[in-house]
Amino acid sequence: MTKRLLLFVLVVLLALQLGFLAFDPAQAVDVVKKGGYAWMLAIHAWFAWALWSSLADERARWRDILRRRAGVAIFLLAAAGLLHVQERHEFKIVADELVIGNTAMRMHFDRSASAVLRAYDYAGNYTVLNDTVDKRPLAFPFLLATVHDLTGYRVANVFWLNAAISLGLIATAWLVAARLGGTKAGVASVVLLCGVPLIAQNATGAGFELHNLFMIFLTLWLGLRYAERPEGARLAAFVLAGVILCQVRYESALFALPVGASVLWVWWRERRADFAPVVFAAPLLMLPVPLQQNVFKISEATWQLNDVAGATTPFGLGYFYDNVGHALNFFFSFDGAQPSSWLLALLGGVATGFALLRVYREHRALGAARTGETVAAIFIAGLLLHALVMLCYFWGKWDDPIIRRLSLPTHALFIVALAFVWGRLVRHARAWEGLIAAGALHLVFFALPASARHPFTQENFAAATCNWVSDFVRDSVPGTALAVDDNAGHVWFLHRKSCVSPERLTLNWEGYVRHFERRSFSEYIVVQRIGVDQTTGEKYVSAKDDFGDGLRLQLIEERMFAPFYFMRISRVVGVDRDKLRAWAEERAKARAAARASGLREPFSTQVVNPDLLADWFKALP
Repeated sequence: MTKRLLLFVLVVLLALQLGFLAFDPAQAVDVVKKGGYAWMLAIHAWFAWALWSSLADERARWRDILRRRAGVAIFLLAAAGLLHVQERHEFKIVADELVIGNTAMRMHFDRSASAVLRAYDYAGNYTVLNDTVDKRPLAFPFLLATVHDLTGYRVANVFWLNAAISLGLIATAWLVAARLGGTKAGVASVVLLCGVPLIAQNATGAGFELHNLFMIFLTLWLGLRYAERPEGARLAAFVLAGVILCQVRYESALFALPVGASVLWVWWRERRADFAPVVFAAPLLMLPVPLQQNVFKISEATWQLNDVAGATTPFGLGYFYDNVGHALNFFFSFDGAQPSSWLLALLGGVATGFALLRVYREHRALGAARTGETVAAIFIAGLLLHALVMLCYFWGKWDDPIIRRLSLPTHALFIVALAFVWGRLVRHARAWEGLIAAGALHLVFFALPASARHPFTQENFAAATCNWVSDFVRDSVPGTALAVDDNAGHVWFLHRKSCVSPERLTLNWEGYVRHFERRSFSEYIVVQRIGVDQTTGEKYVSAKDDFGDGLRLQLIEERMFAPFYFMRISRVVGVDRDKLRAWAEERAKARAAARASGLREPFSTQVVNPDLLADWFKALP
């Protein structure tokens, strides 16, 4: 045992050396780019084998279990289906979802864990000229790339993947709650989760948020099983699930703490340390986490601190007070403006407090218990720590349309805490039936109407415009078209089309003119944001999308997304070389002056004045 412990310490030291010291930032990012896919493949293949092996007893009884639990299976399928009824399947968080899809596309076609920055369709061959390793972890892009491998590349594959994950989420939430509180606790957990419109919004999107939530419940369930019967296969499944969970979202690396603490507790309880191969491998399997963090060292702008006024560091206690207010505004919204469940927030918040009280009072009994309740308590502490870290995040305003998704792990905290204490907190024979009834009423009278109206989706103009452009690219753009689009460049890449930004056009306007004159591409397209002068009623192009008189444009399609906010797609039918050169030189000077004065972007895309928009509403007849 001493030799094994010493070997484990040496492996940890090796992992720390490789993860933090062996490579400079550029080298570390290159390791992720070239080895990220193989790393994810190895981890997921091992996990699949370990999970299958750990379920050996259940597999022998699956037919009987399915026959006896047919009603539960139908209930879970119906609940998962309900998440997909009210919302359209489309991009919801464009910054994340488009880049994730882009990375998955590269992993599928080239086994490169990178995202396209510049690519062209050349004689039917889609050629990537520049790419970059993104800051977002690789577990979800790997799964999406695997779906592409098995079914063929389609942009819509991500929605099928999230549909499958939503079923997995519902099933694992039921399994966790049922293990802690019985079948009725499982039913209550499913009803309460379906009552959170935010979950339905993400289930129908293209992001990794639902995968993160699913992996939290799956890891906890495997931890409960391991604690109840510490065996090698169950240990491997639990640890590897934790390794994958740590590589779904950036901050999910925090879940290494409850996973590690749970394993140590079981070893302490059993008075025996099980240094299985997976224990030695786990620190090395976590290497992509520190290596990919070098993306932030290469470019501090990756933190996006400039997007939030007054932000100086990514995390700090100074953000906590303000973020708590935003979190309360999110959770206790009663008008459907926020995709939250005030019922789950209220009951879950109370349950979390009582869960901590129960741990304080019964820590000796829990420490010696042969059940998985101690693992549940450890995960409640881990989820609470996660929530506190997110509330110290500079962009941690949970009522913000883009940031709401950061609250999803806290919803898992509420569900687990309720399963942990509800039967003790409410001393009544019908305690769980009452919770199910309350959840069902909230679902019918609050959640479903809010999801049907989905104002929290409609207000995201960036997502709406990107989905419109995506539909246009899919249905109307020939394979060899070249687009200039600053708003949705990654959409064009996802559809394997050629696209450049206005900034790229500024840098190489001569190349654009040359290819236009030689008709290298079958069509030349421009996408622009359009505002409306509220005094004269005349439309104008946003500063970033204004190409002056250098390009002569013919309107293809235009759509209004809000009062005074349009998107326009045009065909380039002519190029004036001298005017385009003058335009490019003027923009280059403006960018140089902006950089000298410390400005990040000299050209505004703002086309709607919020104050004038309020006057527009007041003037409605």
